[in-house]
Amino acid sequence: MVNEMSHGYVDRNLIQNSTLACFLLTSFVHKYEELTAKTRSPELMKLLLILPIVWHRESCDAIKSRIFSTPLQAVLADSPYIKAHLQERMDEFAAVSFQGLNLACATGLLRRVSATNAEPSLTATFSQWPRGSKPVNVPREMLQTIQRLATWFKDAPTAHLYSLFLEG
Repeated sequence: MVNEMSHGYVDRNLIQNSTLACFLLTSFVHKYEELTAKTRSPELMKLLLILPIVWHRESCDAIKSRIFSTPLQAVLADSPYIKAHLQERMDEFAAVSFQGLNLACATGLLRRVSATNAEPSLTATFSQWPRGSKPVNVPREMLQTIQRLATWFKDAPTAHLYSLFLEG
């Protein structure tokens, strides 16, 4: 029963999913920038690929323990179910991806960067996780997958990634 003085219903699943999305996407941005010596930040469109892969158990399991030097094309060839229904997963997770990014920006973990004639990007505002904010309760396999995706995505143009993941 909702108390008449309450401010309405609070969807705890939405809060938990947004918080997890915030930490996963921030972890991706931080690792991506670390791997590029802070010379590049991931575009928003790259970030929209992350949760549909990381939150898909089969994809996460297929990626989490791969050797970093394995080419992304080889991983996709070995595990074609990573690409299966990815567009539908992207549609399904777009809202929570944006909620997670908004939360990361609102808390100061990420900042939006817009360059002239370029896709909007997000950059980490820290070199080390701020005290008390490091995602220690995030499932380990998701963080392992994030590290590998950052390694593979850092050198790939966004259009190429979409072509790899959504074609065929």
